[in-house]
Parts: sequence; structure tokens; C-alpha cells
Amino acid sequence: MTSTPDPVLAAVPAPPATGLPSAPSVPLAASTTGTPIAYSGPVATAGRFVAPDLLRGIALLGIALANSVYYVTDRVTGPLARPVDGSTGDHVADVLVGTLVDNRSFPLFTLLFAYGFTVILQRQAARGVPRDRARRLLLRRSLWLVVFGALHIVFLFEGDVLLSYGLLGLVLAAMFATSDRAFRIVGWSTLVVFLAVAGQDGLAGGGPGEIDALPVEVGTVLGDALWRLFALVGLVFTAPLAIGMLLPIAVLGTLLGRRRVLERPAEHLPLLRRLTVVGFPVSVLGALPLVLATVGAWQPGSVVLYLLGVLHGATGVAGALALLGLVGWWVGTREARTASVLTPTSAPVRALVAVGRRSLTCYLLQSVLFVLLLEPWALGLGVGAGTLAIGLIAVGVWLVTVVVAVLLDRAGRQGPAEWALRRLTYGRPAASRAA
Repeated sequence: MTSTPDPVLAAVPAPPATGLPSAPSVPLAASTTGTPIAYSGPVATAGRFVAPDLLRGIALLGIALANSVYYVTDRVTGPLARPVDGSTGDHVADVLVGTLVDNRSFPLFTLLFAYGFTVILQRQAARGVPRDRARRLLLRRSLWLVVFGALHIVFLFEGDVLLSYGLLGLVLAAMFATSDRAFRIVGWSTLVVFLAVAGQDGLAGGGPGEIDALPVEVGTVLGDALWRLFALVGLVFTAPLAIGMLLPIAVLGTLLGRRRVLERPAEHLPLLRRLTVVGFPVSVLGALPLVLATVGAWQPGSVVLYLLGVLHGATGVAGALALLGLVGWWVGTREARTASVLTPTSAPVRALVAVGRRSLTCYLLQSVLFVLLLEPWALGLGVGAGTLAIGLIAVGVWLVTVVVAVLLDRAGRQGPAEWALRRLTYGRPAASRAA
């Protein structure tokens, strides 16, 4: 798995049983006639909550570290797509990233995607938007996200997650008014798909020159473009598998969103503490067996490696929930102490929040920078590179996106990708249309 998704809210790492108290979904008005109620548009910066944006900013560092290794070329790779002949420094990097980042950042981003989807729905319900119109809004946003993802694949990175998230959004839009119980059933029934796909990370990758079915050489501008086009076609045909893999995690994000856990963290401190205290040990212990096999500490057979991939992926959900719990716990404690919504004051927190508020722009910018730095036909820093060097480049790329986000924040501007998606989803603001 690349990556770009319950926790055991009661101490179980991957399954969608959450242990959360039952909470009815926010009711939407039935379809009505007459003048349509205007959509509730995107929330202004001053009205946004800190925890979700802070988590997105942190998760994007993990996404950069996880995605960067897929730009390594001319190396034979094993489990977790790591070169099998790495140096001591590479192995140290592999242990750190494999334990703390791989299959942990992408589930966190999936949780946040589903959570944000639910927040959009709640805003429409609060405004009294009829059910059919709210569904159309969600469908339109999801379809445009599919378009963004397809363009991202064709021009930049075949490991894109936006297209899969757009397809997931279509499913969530179709079932947004269903009960918590229905969501749990969907989560449990698709859990086997998530686990089956997770096991692939335990298997060996490949080596240089393994793709010989293309009419042009991979590693050239034309060859890479053709390869990404094939990847797009393959992703379209395997869309049901991608959706099934993401749904168990999305169920968790939806249930957390319905309870506003990240918007009102001070009201959910016991849950957030449990997620943190239980999730981190489960995540680390579940990751270590495959990570140790990745760096050659032991050499199990292919069947065992596949099962270790399942364990690594399943406990990665616990890791994602643990980080969600830790950030929510931190924010909630401060809000409870001051009896007010937290306002970021320290420069590091403000910078991370700025990235989180422009997560789509920063995610796409990562790919642009990776292509320029790592592709063989560009600067070629990924050719024969070790994972330590690639990891340092990934951190540097993330830091560049932090600088860009901070500059945009100081200028009071959205990210360009956020602006485009919101304009395509909501249309022009009413004032602009009147003018």
C-alpha cells in the first residue's frame, strides 16, 4: 500500500467495533419545494477547529516519508518496498519509518477524510439544507476529487490516494443518512478486504528492469507517463477493491465525526486517552515483526511474511487512532483548562495547522517536488538511493510545503488546490454571482 486508511476504541486495533456510545446521525430535512436553501459553504479560517488541521499537518510528514521510497529506482526491494541491501543507516531509517509511519499515516489521513466528510454534512444539516441537495453537494465534491486524483496519477504519481478517496466519497454520500449500526455492519463486512490488501506489504517488491511489457523504457519521461496511464486504468478496474479496503477505516472516521470528537475534544478526554495509551503499544508491537524481517534480522517464508503484512496493516489503524487520540487529548486538555476553543499560539503549532488547512495543495506539491528531485529523467536523486537519503529528502520536501503553507497563511490565502476544489464544489460565492 502506498501512502497517501475501529481503533479499538475499546482496545481492539483494526475492527470497526468502536465502543463509542450510540449517537444518532444529524438529521437532514426531507426534500422540499420552493426556493432552495443555500449550501453552507467552507468554514472561514477563524471558525476552524485546531485538532483536525493539526493532525493533517502531521500526517503529511508521514505521507511524504511513506511515498518517497517508491521513487527509489535501480534497487532490488523486499517487504515494505525497502531495498534489501541497505546500509546500516538505511536500516535505522527503515526501522523508524516502518514502525512509526508506514501503514500509519495513510489510515490517519483516511480517518480525517471521513471525519471531514461528516463535518460537511453536519454543516448542511444545521443550515436546513434538504437531504437530496446535500447529497448532490457531496457527490459533486467526490467526483471532482476523482478528477483531481486522475490528473495527479497521469502527470505525477501513480501511488495517488485522491482518486480512491473520491470513489470512497461517492459511497459515503450514498449512505450518509444511514444509522451507526448500518455503518458498523459495512465496516465489519469489508474488514476482510482491508486485511487481504494489507498483507501485500509483507511480500517482496521487485528489482530494476522488471517492467518489460511497455513499448518504451520506464525511467524516461514518456515511459513513466505511459506507466502512470496504465496505473490509472488498473486503479479504475480495481476500484471496488480500493473502496472495500478504505471502508473499515472510513466507518471509524464517520462515527468519530458524528460525535464531534475532534471538534469538542474536551468532552471526550477519556476516549482520547484510551486511544493514545492503548493504540501506541499495539501499533509498535504489531509493526516490529515485519520491520525486523525488512532489515534482515530474520527471514521468514512468504506465507509468514504475508501474515506479518496483515498484522502490520491492522495495527497501523491503532497507530493512526493513537496519534488522533494524542493530538485530541492535548487540544482538549488545554480547552478544558481555559474553557474556550484553543487558538494556536506557538510557531510550530501554527505552522502545522497552516499545512493542515492546505493539505490538498501540500500533498500535490510534495509530488511535484519528488518528481523534480528523484525521477531518473529529472535530477535523478532517487536512482540507486538508500532509504536514509530518501527519507531526508522527504523531510526536506515536507519542510518546503510547510514554508509555502505559512506564507499563504500570512497572506490570508487558501491553497490553490483548496480554492479550486471548493469553487468547483460550491460554485461562485453569491456576491460574485450578483456582481
